[in-house]
Amino acid sequence: MTTPNVIPDRIAAAMRSYPPFSMLPKEAVSSLAQQARVKAFSDGDLIWEQGDPPTEDVLFLARGRVEYVWTVDNRLELVDVRDIGDLLGLTALLESAPFRVSARVVEDSLVYILPGNEFKHLLDANDTARNYVRRHLFWATRVGGSVKMPGNGGDPLEGKRTILQAHLDGAQVVRPRPVERLLSCLPDESIRTAAKRMAERKVSSILVVNEQRHPIGIVTSNDLVRKAIVAELDYQEPIRKVMSSPVYTIRANRSATAAVLLMLRERIGQICITQDGTPNSPALDVCTHKDLLTQSGHHPAGLLREIRLARSVVRLRELCDEVESITRSYLESGVSAIFLGQICAELYDELVHRLVELAREELLEAGVELPEVPWAWITVGSDGRREQILRTDMDNAFVFGAGKDAETDEANRKIFLQLAEKVVQGMVDCGFSRCQGGVMASNPRWCRTNREWIDEIKNYGDAREGDQLLRALILFDLRYVTGDAKICTALRTAVFDTVAENPQLQRQIAEAAVETPPPLNFWGKFVVEKKGGKEGLFDIKARGLSPLRDAARILALKYRLTAHYSTGGRLEELNDRVPQLREMARLAYDGYDSLLRLRTLTGLSRGDAGRYFEPGSLSKLERAHLANVFDVQRMVQQAVRTEFHLESRSR
Repeated sequence: MTTPNVIPDRIAAAMRSYPPFSMLPKEAVSSLAQQARVKAFSDGDLIWEQGDPPTEDVLFLARGRVEYVWTVDNRLELVDVRDIGDLLGLTALLESAPFRVSARVVEDSLVYILPGNEFKHLLDANDTARNYVRRHLFWATRVGGSVKMPGNGGDPLEGKRTILQAHLDGAQVVRPRPVERLLSCLPDESIRTAAKRMAERKVSSILVVNEQRHPIGIVTSNDLVRKAIVAELDYQEPIRKVMSSPVYTIRANRSATAAVLLMLRERIGQICITQDGTPNSPALDVCTHKDLLTQSGHHPAGLLREIRLARSVVRLRELCDEVESITRSYLESGVSAIFLGQICAELYDELVHRLVELAREELLEAGVELPEVPWAWITVGSDGRREQILRTDMDNAFVFGAGKDAETDEANRKIFLQLAEKVVQGMVDCGFSRCQGGVMASNPRWCRTNREWIDEIKNYGDAREGDQLLRALILFDLRYVTGDAKICTALRTAVFDTVAENPQLQRQIAEAAVETPPPLNFWGKFVVEKKGGKEGLFDIKARGLSPLRDAARILALKYRLTAHYSTGGRLEELNDRVPQLREMARLAYDGYDSLLRLRTLTGLSRGDAGRYFEPGSLSKLERAHLANVFDVQRMVQQAVRTEFHLESRSR
């Protein structure tokens, strides 16, 4: 029974309580509600049947519960469950194609019928709402759907806010210091007088202003050297003869990060803050690049610089704490977890590089010099894939050039192990944990000559199971950090060559990628742990991240996609270079990003690795989205079975 819409305000209020309507302008939702129709359904009714033609409407479920079911191979299968606040019928509307599933009412329901075209126009004009809807339609992959959103929704990176954008939105602003500290002079003041004042104040520049204190030029120490001393200019000449003009200006309370970017783009060392942001108002302050980095808060560029300058492990620990503090703010600002992993990898790489330098200095003070052979620090595991956002356990290794004989290699190994132990201990002091499996450069098994590593890698073709296969899988994610890059590149090339030449090894890795089924039972409940002290908890690493990670790795190895190290990067490369896997790669990228984000936020909130969590702690929307991600996992694993001709397994 359909009734006239006499309560549009109440309808609009109900819709605005749920995304994507909560992401849309209030007046747009009200306009949509004005055109809504209300319809009631009873338990057992079919809203539509599989194969029915699409309609021009989309339905908002205001009350009740609806199941999506479909018939395949003469059996009925539950696809998804829709609860209060969900949209119905959007997939068919977007595809202009018959319904792929039947919508079965399992609890008396009330729906608001909305005009589909107007809703699509709203999505087209709102990136946040559009990307929410695109992620929410993952269920369609279970039945072979390929949903395209209005605009550029097919781009796997669409909607991914960069770390820079998040920082521009939430960064500290430029705040001028007291104007009394501003060093300035009139244009007719002599070069000698201006230079003397700069020396007295111990500053690198002086601002040239007019009588109204409007900036007309700036003179730096470099200007004095090049334009006065080298040019042998009379020091009694007016300062205006050596000043640089015009002066780049900004207003107070502008993003400090944006100001840094302006300086980088214009290749200038100072920028002037004025009352209205133009040279036609009084100057308030002059800031250098360093000043702005200090004001811009925990910006990655500033942290990178501070790590390079750190002289103690204590200071490095403080900086690692700052890295972790920005992680939460960026994730909550919508930054892609995959992209954030890239940034953290750069920072942690610089940390290791600095720890190596400090360790070498310490060894030299003790009279120990490193052998004169090429060497490199290698990272593996999640850090090797540039995905280690939290300071969890470390995974690293060491390679050094083989000597003339075994005795020389052992003598060199002994020294490199001393270096590695100091670096590993430094990482522990900075908040990382030692690897329980011993995958550390301080372990002789993971500190080897290039000849030993390559011999082992070549033997991976005969790996069957156990420790040998585990070491093979770990080394497939190896990445250079510091030292001699060439010796590390040779190892990585050997890995890809070994896999390319051994279909049996490819098959073994592919089988490992599909052995963990999607962790949802028939009723859509999460499969949780039943023993080991983690009863009732969900293992997001083993059941969610690992299958997608392993699939991306083996597909990258098969197609020799070597440009990227991360799972996200490998999926991007699959999207670009393997047409038959494009749709799978796009959805898998979003799914992996969601899982990595959830794990990181869980770890930050609990102060641990974020691996386990209570499914009941998730909101209804989060549980639904996670279930949709596992539909993508099913599709990814099926793609691996197809690529490597594996026997299909049922859940």
